[in-house]
Amino acid sequence: MELETPTPGPPSKLNFVFYNDRGLRAGWRLFIFAVLLYTTFGLLGLLAGLLRATAAGGASVPADAPYAPYLVPLLVGLSDLVLFLIVLFVTWIMSRIERRSVGQYGLPLIRSAWSRFLTGYLLWGFLPLALVLLVMRAFHLFYFGSLNLHGASILAWALAWAVVYLMVGFFEEYLFRGYALHTLAEGIGFWPAAFILGIVFAYVHMGNGGETRIGIIGVLLFAIFAATTLRRTGNLWLAVGAHTGWDWGESFLFGVSNSGLPASGRLLSSHSPQGPDWLTGGTVGPEGSIFTLILWAVMTALFLIIYKPIPRTTLIINAAEDIA
Repeated sequence: MELETPTPGPPSKLNFVFYNDRGLRAGWRLFIFAVLLYTTFGLLGLLAGLLRATAAGGASVPADAPYAPYLVPLLVGLSDLVLFLIVLFVTWIMSRIERRSVGQYGLPLIRSAWSRFLTGYLLWGFLPLALVLLVMRAFHLFYFGSLNLHGASILAWALAWAVVYLMVGFFEEYLFRGYALHTLAEGIGFWPAAFILGIVFAYVHMGNGGETRIGIIGVLLFAIFAATTLRRTGNLWLAVGAHTGWDWGESFLFGVSNSGLPASGRLLSSHSPQGPDWLTGGTVGPEGSIFTLILWAVMTALFLIIYKPIPRTTLIINAAEDIA
């Protein structure tokens, strides 16, 4: 007598809400990621508050101390390093949950990482900024000025801001175009996810003093460009380089405001004459100029032309794609 194999029943509604054929749905994984980040950042904020309260009762740093001017970039760089490490740690936790390599979320340790970083730094970050400023100078909208720094202070400030913006590049790119973009893209598709996170990226920058509408649109366009480099290269190394090179050129070398934020220790005393903010950038700096918006749109188009689509990869998964 042959026994009949029982027919499996339909999946429960609870399973349908939380799971699909790939396991836990992307939305729930993104929610877990956000909760872990929020909790960790909150605990870090409480710890920082306690440390500030403790330090307030101690001796302050003398204003004439030789290292005093460098405390601002030191603290900025240190804070962004800590924030990046937190994002990396939470991403590692998610990689264990999903049983994947943490390198799949944007920063794999590969041989080409250094060369891609330098390519981004020079060709897609620093040089495009120089081009924008040269165009603005040709229209008498910008002047490079004279040297603000001399001697050993040039190297000291150059290294200080290089470290700061390296940390800023790692933190901001990995936060907005690392695990978050990977997972959201799995749920709704790459380009919709890139645009949504680009809007969030721009919204965060609205808190910077001196920002304008054109400047915020510029931040969104840069986010789309950075996402384009991820899509075409398969990782974030070039985007981190471009982000670092652009910011370092603005804040240190050319001495202009960076997203509305001026920096100390600027090499050049550059300035813009009287003119409409939509051309000069106003309080935002070059990122508030229409010339930069045109540049980043052209850069995105050029990148799509120069860098051909990479072979099928599991790094960024479209909603309609299967995991290889």
